[in-house]
Amino acid sequence: MPVFKDLDELIRYLIAKQEEEFDAIEQEIKRQFAEVENFIRSASPLYSIEELQDCYKYLLDIPKADTSSLKIVTSDNVLKVYCKTNSGRVYHLKFTIPPDADPNTVEITRHKWLIVITVKKKH
Repeated sequence: MPVFKDLDELIRYLIAKQEEEFDAIEQEIKRQFAEVENFIRSASPLYSIEELQDCYKYLLDIPKADTSSLKIVTSDNVLKVYCKTNSGRVYHLKFTIPPDADPNTVEITRHKWLIVITVKKKH
C-alpha cells in the first residue's frame, strides 16, 4: 500500500515541508537583523578626552548631529550625553568626570562635525 494516496497529497506534503523550512529561514534572518539593529542602536561615537591646564575637553565625533537634540546631564561625577543625528540614530555616552573638574561649568561648542564639551577644573 503506498504512503500517499495520490499525487496531489504528495505535492501538498512537499509544499508544507518547504513552507516550514522557509519559515525557519525567515525567523533566523529576522533574528540576525535584530542583533545588527541592536548593535547599531547601542553604538557609541568616536570620542577623545583631552586634559588641558585649566579644563578637560571631550571631543565627540557625531557626524550630522542634530544639535537641538543634544542633552548633557551632570550628576555626582558623571557626565551623560544624549544626541540624535539627522538620520534618527541615537547616541548615549557616559563619562566619569575627574575629581578636580567642576561639573557646573560645562560648555558646549561645535567645531565642524565635532561636538566639544569643556569642563573647567576647580580652583
